[in-house]
Amino acid sequence: MDYFKILNLNREPFSNSPEPEFFYQSSQHLGCLQKLELAIRLHRGLNVVMGNVGTGKTTLCRELLIRFAKSEEDRNEMETHLLLDPSIGAPREFLATVATAFGISGAAAAESEWQLKEGIKQHLFRRGVDEKKTVVLIIDEGQKLPDFGLEILREFLNYETNESKLLQIVIFAQNEFEETLRQHPNFADRVNQFIALEPLNFRETRQLVAFRIAQASGAERPPRLFTWPGLWAVYKATGGYPRRIITLCHQSMLTLIIQNRKRAGWFVVRSCAERVSAEGTAGRRRVLIAASSLVALLLVAAGILEWGFPVAQESPLSGKTAITTVEKRPVPAVVAVEKRPVPVVVSSVAPAPPPPASPALSVLNTKKPKVLGRMIVEPGETVYGMLHRIYGDYDEEQLQAFVRANHRIENINLIRRGDVVTLPAVPVRTNPLPPEQSWVAVTTKGSLGEAYELLRRYPNAEGGIRLFPYWNPREGMVFAVLIRNGFPDEKAAGAFIQRLPAEFPPGARVIARWPEGTEFYAR
Repeated sequence: MDYFKILNLNREPFSNSPEPEFFYQSSQHLGCLQKLELAIRLHRGLNVVMGNVGTGKTTLCRELLIRFAKSEEDRNEMETHLLLDPSIGAPREFLATVATAFGISGAAAAESEWQLKEGIKQHLFRRGVDEKKTVVLIIDEGQKLPDFGLEILREFLNYETNESKLLQIVIFAQNEFEETLRQHPNFADRVNQFIALEPLNFRETRQLVAFRIAQASGAERPPRLFTWPGLWAVYKATGGYPRRIITLCHQSMLTLIIQNRKRAGWFVVRSCAERVSAEGTAGRRRVLIAASSLVALLLVAAGILEWGFPVAQESPLSGKTAITTVEKRPVPAVVAVEKRPVPVVVSSVAPAPPPPASPALSVLNTKKPKVLGRMIVEPGETVYGMLHRIYGDYDEEQLQAFVRANHRIENINLIRRGDVVTLPAVPVRTNPLPPEQSWVAVTTKGSLGEAYELLRRYPNAEGGIRLFPYWNPREGMVFAVLIRNGFPDEKAAGAFIQRLPAEFPPGARVIARWPEGTEFYAR
């Protein structure tokens, strides 16, 4: 009996084959398809799609072919060809492969490269000018293209009328293809548009899993085979890469059957991730760290731990905790886990006064940071944009400190994707936030990279969000993600927290005053 039938499914939901009906149209994948389709119909010539392994390039490749085969009109007007592996050893072989794909007779028997080029040229003019067809060549695994292949494709792009290119080329490639383009500027100049594919966020990961299960069940109410913590474990272990998500979910389904379970929870997914994670030790470490947070959450639900910050102390200024919390209506702990999938210990009710911190812990937190962290430059990022997101309205002192910390970069105006930059900790002299206002911290992170990633994931958050790094002896180094504007009082800030979307990470709280000795690193 097939495993999916045991789970009340009609088909296998997590097959690793690029099945069109299981194509989840995330916003970026759908946008990519729309851009490519428009560029092809407008005869714009060359388009390039790049992304890491497992971001869905091959699936997009097949989906693009399907789009042009759906209607009778497109089948009559579009001629599409797919080259799966362009790692060909010689120019003549490359030309013969393209000519054969185009259906040009006698390609294998052609005596010279010139004959093959002429045959392809005549084919393109006949199809494009005489028959008014659009000829499309789609190349998968474009990072394998040899240098002579790029030159041949560049020549093909020279075949054109006064109005348009006769051959439309779409290249799907891994990110290393960017370096190839940099080495061939004559070819790169012909690119109409670059499209970069990124991993899915948590919301999209949930939706992908739910979509595939729904497609496989065919039922009006498909079975719910993953708990929310289980879905979060899937996201953390896979990093949001669709191929890894599918592989891990498949293993989780098999484990459900073996263990006679109905749903894959956190620990089921974690055990599977340890076996199949493409990231090895790093992937397992992320899952284990998040799992420890879940254990803490369960201890809180059982009443063993108090809700609160592990090193919170009373403020010497007022005798009250400097970071206040917002009371919400009491909700059973299990419901809270379902609504907020991130298993992290947070303050959701006012904490009881904690015991004094141990001397060792206090000593640990008194060391001020010299750097905020190190960041890998992502596609399209600039130094000045990065500085603005991290430091806010940075000044000359912070800019010069950045230049000194990154002395190996000869020209900060020419940083490239993949460069590693150091962000120094340059304190501002006074609290840059109006002290009479209350502030909403959507979440706080222990590393710059984690907090910076949230800015990328929620660019259109209500009220706008900003990164605000600070340090004090009680909490150590904290990277808070704040709502950009302050609130007149704690009540207004608390009301705003209640409206935060469910997909936001848990732990939102009101900051009414800052602990004594707090040092700020942003304006």
